[in-house]
Parts: sequence; C-alpha cells; structure tokens
Amino acid sequence: VHKTDGTLADEEYLQAVLLCYAEQSWHSVDKNARLLAAELNAAEFAVYVGELFDKWIAAGAEAKKDWVLFAASIHGNEDMLPKLYHQIQEWPKVSRGAIAAEAVRALALNPSPRALLLVDDIARKFKHKQVKNGAVRALDEAAKILGISREELADRIVPDLGFDAKMQRTFDYGARVFKVMLTPSLDIEVFDEDGKKLKNLPAPAKKDDEEKAAEAYAAFKEMKKQMKAAVTSQKARLESALSAKREWDADAWKNLFVGNPLMHQFAIGLIWGVYESGRLTQSFRYMEDGSFNTQNGEEYTMPPKARIGLVHPVELSDEEKAAWKEQLTDYEIAQPVEQLDRPVYRMTEEETDSKRLERFGGCVLNDLSLNGKLTALGWYRGSVEDAGGYNTYYREDAAIGLGVKLHFSGSFVGWHEEEVTVYEAGFYKAGESACRSYAIPEKDVKKALYLKDVPQRYFSEIVLQLTKATASCDERETDWKNDAGLSPQ
Repeated sequence: VHKTDGTLADEEYLQAVLLCYAEQSWHSVDKNARLLAAELNAAEFAVYVGELFDKWIAAGAEAKKDWVLFAASIHGNEDMLPKLYHQIQEWPKVSRGAIAAEAVRALALNPSPRALLLVDDIARKFKHKQVKNGAVRALDEAAKILGISREELADRIVPDLGFDAKMQRTFDYGARVFKVMLTPSLDIEVFDEDGKKLKNLPAPAKKDDEEKAAEAYAAFKEMKKQMKAAVTSQKARLESALSAKREWDADAWKNLFVGNPLMHQFAIGLIWGVYESGRLTQSFRYMEDGSFNTQNGEEYTMPPKARIGLVHPVELSDEEKAAWKEQLTDYEIAQPVEQLDRPVYRMTEEETDSKRLERFGGCVLNDLSLNGKLTALGWYRGSVEDAGGYNTYYREDAAIGLGVKLHFSGSFVGWHEEEVTVYEAGFYKAGESACRSYAIPEKDVKKALYLKDVPQRYFSEIVLQLTKATASCDERETDWKNDAGLSPQ
C-alpha cells in the first residue's frame, strides 16, 4: 500500500490503522483511523483490508476479532458488499447469529451508496430475527446521526442510478455515445446516436476510445445490477407503506417521488391520496408531465401542506376503483405494486363486537408451510416454553401502534414435520406484553382490542396475510375451540 505522496507505507503504519479498531469497545467509525487512512492510496488500502477480511474468515472468523468486519467495511470498496452479505446469510445457518448481526452493523458503515440499501433490505425481509434486529439497529444509528427518522433515511438512500430529470443517462464510448432511458415499467431502453433502439448496450469496439468505452461499459453493467436490487427493495418498501399507511408531507413526497428518477417511475403507476387526520379526502394520480389528475381525468392542485399516502382499496368504492383502473388502462400503465386489485377484507357485523378473529379457526395445514409463509410476511415465532415448544406467532407494526398475535395448536423449535391447527388471532397495542408472551388464548383475549377498534386498512391487511399463510389448508376442524380452551364469547 502506498501513501498519497507515492511512498510505500510501512507495516507499522498500516498496523496503526487496524489498532484503532482492535481497541474499540463499541465498533464504529474511528476518527483516528480516518486521519491515518486519509494519507493512504484508498484503492490499494481497500484491497489490503479485503485480504485481511479473507484471512480472518479462512482462520474461522474468531468473534473476539470481529473488529476486522468494521475495518474491512469502512475502508473497503464495493467488493466488500457481496463478501459481507454472503457471511450474513451463512453465519445464522451455523448458529452464529450474533456475529452476523455485527456484520450488518459493519455493512451499514461501508462508503458505497448500495450499503444502506442492502441493510434496509435485510431489515425488511431477512428471516433470522437476530440479524433482522441488527439491521434495524444499524439503520436507527445512521438515522440518529443525521437527526431524521429511519423511514426518512430510507427515502434518502434511494439511488438515482445516474438518470437525469428526463429519465435519461448517457454512456460515452469516445467514438460512439449511447442514450439509456428508464421506462415507466421500470425497464431500460438503449438508443444509439441516430435514435435507433438497440437490444442492449453493445460491447466496446476497436474504433472506440479503449479507456472511455471500458469505463462506460462497466458502469452500465453496475447500473443494471444496482437497478435490479433497488427496484426489488423499493417495491417492498411501497408494499409496506401501503399496508402500514405511511404518510409524507408534500415537500418530502415531491423530493422522493418527483425528484428521484427511479421513484418517479413508481409514482406514476400508483394511486395517491391526500389525508386529513388520517382520513382520505382526495385520491389523485401523478402524471408523467408533472401534473396531477383526479379519477375523472380533471387536473388537481395539491395543497402545499398536504399529507400524502398510498390509497388502499378498502378506502375506495367500487365505482372509484373502476374509474382509476380505466384511467390506468387508457395510459397503458401496469401498477408496480398490487394496489387497486389488492384483495379487500372487511369486518362482518358479528366481528365488530368481538375480540377474536376466528375466520381461520380450525384450519389444518403443514407446520413447515405455516412457519415459512408467516415468517416471510414479517411475523415472528412467539415465546418458547419448556422443551422448545411454542404456540403463537406475532407481528408488531410500530408505525401505526398495533400488533397481532395468532394462536395455533403448537410446534417445536427446529421441528416442523407435523400438521397443526390454527386457532384465533387477536389485535393489541404495539408493545403490549400479551402480544409476545406465552399464554393461553382465553387469557390473551382479555387484553386484546375489540375488532371494531382496529383500523379497516390494518384489519384487511392482516386478514390478507393470514389468507396467504393458510392457503394450503384443505381441512377444517370443527371442535377447535375446545382444543384451544376457548369459551363462547
């Protein structure tokens, strides 16, 4: 490794940088390490810490030396991202969840713009609870440093992928220049200088400037890779925003969905709403030309202090949904996230005065299937009792202050070979101990909310999730209430 003045950095100097991390009690960015590293050739030092990481992994990745994770991530380059992500996936499989969670914290400190996107993806979709919680903490730490909420941080880290306000990006080969367009369907189209559409960006040719062409071609491949990850991540975020009823103020919404080229293309395919005190007052669509339309095709002016969120179909009449669908069809726009065609589940009159959601009571299905589908949807296994047994799943949605708990006939950690019977579910305030703790249904229900006090959107989304989780059920037990120990309401 050379210094910035061209001289070779001696081993003691490099050891001094690493010592800054080895002596930390709480691993994070170190100002002294940064000062020392600033005198080094950054690309060469990135290779150096990458090799250090490889040697540590080869030696068994001793937990006492987990400072290597932070030194390698903070001073490494893009090459560290797949290495760290691979270990984050592999360590939980061999009961090393704690070090995997530390690797997520380290990943969040990598200088690449893609690093926080990966951490955000882990926080939303990773199945291992310890690792998922580590990602949440890492994002909370980053947001705290910036003085913003975690969702606002997630908004800020959405990449623009190099596209301009016209959804274009240019790749210069020297002798040839190509224009790449980002389409409303979140695909890319490539055009040559004559405007001819190409199947893909061509490989550099002899007549091209060798250095320019190689750099542009590499940038294009990296952009495609980033775009795939970003589109997947943002679809999950918008799905969550729709489910949890996230709202933006008008300026924040415009910064994200008008200012960012990628999110602009998402925005034009969705139906938005202006909310006052949580109630929908006007639905609208954002048009490609920057204007806003109502369902009747009339131009709409957004109030400057508006609170904006994704409209849920439970808030629309059949006529309103039909009008919006017709408008999207006329413009040949496919929705990037299931919205207007999203199944809607409403409470029955009997359910409103009940504390128990019994629609799925008696469903018999494979234990592994129930576990896999619920955890994929963001649910957690409930409290584990003697011999590794548990009989609940739960989820909490802090953004709206609610949680839900599902009782079933029971399973054991690491054993999902039997059939199980689903009992009932109850809704609780987020943070309510009854939502997580082990208890029999009859005791839990006393602390549950009446279903009439659960917002329609949240009720519909939970029923949708449980419908998906129990889709493989082809048998219903009729005496499930006795098995669950439930008395009549």
